[in-house]
Amino acid sequence: MTEASNPAARTWFLVNRAKIQGTAFFDEACHDYFQLRLLNCLKVYHVQLHAYALLPNEAWLLLTPGMPKSMFSLLEFVNDCYSEYFNERFERNIAVFQNRPFLAIMDSAQLFLDCQKMIERWPFASGAVDHPGLYRWSSYAVNAFGGRPRFLTRHRWFEQYIAAAESPMERYREFIAEPFEAAHLAELEKRLLPRGNST
Repeated sequence: MTEASNPAARTWFLVNRAKIQGTAFFDEACHDYFQLRLLNCLKVYHVQLHAYALLPNEAWLLLTPGMPKSMFSLLEFVNDCYSEYFNERFERNIAVFQNRPFLAIMDSAQLFLDCQKMIERWPFASGAVDHPGLYRWSSYAVNAFGGRPRFLTRHRWFEQYIAAAESPMERYREFIAEPFEAAHLAELEKRLLPRGNST
């Protein structure tokens, strides 16, 4: 799926992929820098972020832009800031991320929930951590334990899903903990990551 001409008010899965060889996020400080810039710029650029994970070589974002160009303006600013930080710190002269992200539209509640689950399970499923809550650079802790998130916005489909249970957060944690069936995960990756995962 290619970049839409008017993405406002629709929800998208966005993959911000590195242009460089190796890892875009070299260490914890790199993750922290990118995450801080991303989260603190959401309101300025009128973007609602529902889920995210900063993987070693790309950022996965599930978001709804408030205006036609807001999501791309946000990403351009954050990428430019991060490239400047990366180049200054490691004495390089490169643009860390690709110019255009990969986009997939969330056209149903089930696809949205599957996408959010894929995002928040990935650090655990890939073996990076023993539990998704241990990964500092994702939305899992906020979405799975509730509270009043400062930066994340709950999507209506997420709200509808957890509202159907007596213990909403427990239902969501169980949803994330349940692995995808292999065939379903393969189909999901084919739809959302058609060029293959480059983490």
